[in-house]
Amino acid sequence: MRSLQPGAFWVSVFAVCLAPTLARGEEAKAADATLSEEEVTFFESRIRPALIEHCYKCHSLDAKQRGGLRLDDRSAVRAGGDSGPAIVPGSPEKSLLIEAVRYQSLEMPPSGKLPDSVVADLVKWVAMGAPDPRSGARESESVESTDWK
Repeated sequence: MRSLQPGAFWVSVFAVCLAPTLARGEEAKAADATLSEEEVTFFESRIRPALIEHCYKCHSLDAKQRGGLRLDDRSAVRAGGDSGPAIVPGSPEKSLLIEAVRYQSLEMPPSGKLPDSVVADLVKWVAMGAPDPRSGARESESVESTDWK
């Protein structure tokens, strides 16, 4: 049996473990480059604040992630949760997120309906193709916040 040289071993580890992560990073950069300034502004001023205020408590990396759904990461939003993809870019009528905030199937948030203006912004965002400038997976903790004791 042939053994790997120490350098070859680490190259193999990199190829198997890290290369897919780097590839996703490049994919995210490519996606960012295709967003218009208006799309980024709309997301950052209307969508992200609504998600943070109304959704992250249950649907973020730092939460229990009810229904297996995360809304704090671009790829996680598209992947969806236990019920399937949360959004179908360009098709609000096919998006579970829109059904849920309209209280047509699931009722989200469970504490009460969102203001009509927030629902309208989410519908517009999905109809626009759900442009999302967030890139890469969000980490739950930074190294600085880790208690090493």
